[in-house]
Amino acid sequence: MLIKLHSPRFLIFSIALFSCLATFGQIRIASPYSRFGLGDLTDNNNAWNLSVGQLGISLRSPYHVNFTNPASYTAFDSLSFVFEGGFNGEFVTLSSNFQTVKRSYASLGYILFGMPVTKWWKTSLGLVPYSDVGYSVANYEEYPGAGTVLRLYSGSGGISRFYWGNAVQIGKNLSLGVNASYLFGSMIRESAIYFPDSLYMMNFKEDYSITMNDIYFSFGAQYTAKLKNDLYLNIGAVFAPTSYMKAKTDILAQTFLVSTSTGEIPKDTLVNAEAVKGDIVIPMMLGGGLSLQKQDKWMVGVDYRWQNWEKFRAFDLSDSLVNSWQVSAGGEIIPKNDNFTNYLARVHYRLGFTYSKTYLRLRETNLNEYGISIGFGLPLRGVKTMLNIGGEFGARGTIQKDLIRESYFKIVVGFTIYDRWFIKRKYN
Repeated sequence: MLIKLHSPRFLIFSIALFSCLATFGQIRIASPYSRFGLGDLTDNNNAWNLSVGQLGISLRSPYHVNFTNPASYTAFDSLSFVFEGGFNGEFVTLSSNFQTVKRSYASLGYILFGMPVTKWWKTSLGLVPYSDVGYSVANYEEYPGAGTVLRLYSGSGGISRFYWGNAVQIGKNLSLGVNASYLFGSMIRESAIYFPDSLYMMNFKEDYSITMNDIYFSFGAQYTAKLKNDLYLNIGAVFAPTSYMKAKTDILAQTFLVSTSTGEIPKDTLVNAEAVKGDIVIPMMLGGGLSLQKQDKWMVGVDYRWQNWEKFRAFDLSDSLVNSWQVSAGGEIIPKNDNFTNYLARVHYRLGFTYSKTYLRLRETNLNEYGISIGFGLPLRGVKTMLNIGGEFGARGTIQKDLIRESYFKIVVGFTIYDRWFIKRKYN
């Protein structure tokens, strides 16, 4: 008996993974609310999960990598390899009582691998964004004696997540898993005060950069019960303990003048602190989910997640964060998966809804968010590869109390390659 690995394909996918590491450094968002905490959390936006309302805690599939719950990896076929990749785009409308601004962006979304180790042990690795920072806000104020004062706030960067997950199956029904994630990246925030009515008043600027590089663990469990008529009930749970992530910060605060010919002219450096080390506390998270499915026919499910963001700290400083929660519901239907004469009958149709209380509370107002998602899994003829397209319409925030309302449309275009890499040959 010989086990043959398709090593050229593995090499191609490995090159695709590591060549895309640099792409995760670009700005992937346009949101003034990414100024707070760790930015805008984007940990569950691959095409499949997004299309069904960001479900994932109880979902199991041999054709998709569901990194939301590492216990789901045991659903992989014992002889097959799964590869997924995709790109994200977003169109955002920022509205206030004074104006409306539109922004858009596109970036690499995710790269995921899933494969068997043994019949009872499966593994996965991937590269996904964890949080994004991207904003630029200007505020004009009038002061007696000083004239117009311009305050500028801008930020960029974010945290990426490279994970390695493992899951084991215990008996016929129970699966346990763990994701060991390496969180890395930098968040750059800048604030400046200008006096445009005066050539001689000192302007002020502060550059604040945080770099994080450390290991983050999350755990999952799933229980699957087979019911009548080939129905399966999946119950899932996820948990991530409070983690103290090693980080360092660079701070540069200085005064400067502005010249029409040479631009900014630095004068005095008020603070210049480089590579100050400390901790970023990512608080505990837990969640549960329930789904009912008929294999290759349909699936419906619901998730609930909660995280204790009131315990968030960065270098012993807190932020305007409160505990967050999210409810998700969604489903998928495949009219006739084995109908090879009617292509539309083999398309995977997906729909979902999500509502969340975010970790932001500004001006005594909780910033809530909702989204309605739709998606399609388009199988390609002759191969076990699927094109996944997902979209989400949503909104966050409010224009009350001079806050900003974000209305957005997210689109994710990805593909799934399901291939039999581990082939047993028999020789007589």
